[in-house]
Amino acid sequence: MSYVDTNLEKRLPKRLTVALLNLVGILFLSLGSALAADDDAKAPNPPLNKLTVSYYDFSSGKKGVDVNLRHTFKSSTAWIGGYRESGGFDQARIGYEYDYHRDWLTFVPSAQAATRGFLGASVYSEVGRSLFGIAGMGRTNLHPYWNLGFDPNDYMEFGAGYHDHAANTISVYAIRDNRLHTGQTNTHVFFRRHVRDDWRLTIDVVRERGKGDDGLLLKGWASSMDVDWRRWFVRVARDPHVNYTPDRQVRVATGLRF
Repeated sequence: MSYVDTNLEKRLPKRLTVALLNLVGILFLSLGSALAADDDAKAPNPPLNKLTVSYYDFSSGKKGVDVNLRHTFKSSTAWIGGYRESGGFDQARIGYEYDYHRDWLTFVPSAQAATRGFLGASVYSEVGRSLFGIAGMGRTNLHPYWNLGFDPNDYMEFGAGYHDHAANTISVYAIRDNRLHTGQTNTHVFFRRHVRDDWRLTIDVVRERGKGDDGLLLKGWASSMDVDWRRWFVRVARDPHVNYTPDRQVRVATGLRF
């Protein structure tokens, strides 16, 4: 569930803003090197960095923009990002996750901090090989946070899936609020298919059902589609009740791995 208080400060704290600008500068230096590389050459190792720029269009007339930069280490990932909305809600964030993969077990704990006093943590796990079970949970300190994952912030998660030797994946899982008694439940049907060596298609269809901040029951179907080509990717999504608000939202994101 999301919490938005537009009466709180509208400016990002100076230190996080400076850090974000420094990383963006480093990003563009690296981006120049990536673009100079031969597109037809296949890198021996997967790119360690990922830049995502997203645009959000709300039915109420608001607009939102988000920039996120991720870096993958040997067994963990860190990110820094910033969200700005024409309605007055701005927020910077940093996060870190540890990725444990061994035989039949995947275990990914993560932590995130954001301006406006937000703190959150989550854990995700998969148990199995080709057929696998999914379990996870998340907790926050309930401070204002615009959830760009578009699922409840405080939740339990259960599901199951299948992936083959080529990493094609299909899974079904539910993320349900288990703290604020809203009944918010997002049930995902997720499909990912690798096409040849340099194309990948991802489709996520979500059944949303639960009470919004005003107590009214909201339900509908959201969907998103991602297309990855080599280092580049684009995502388009439509959500009839984004973060269980009355707003319909169209989302477009694009980016680069480098």
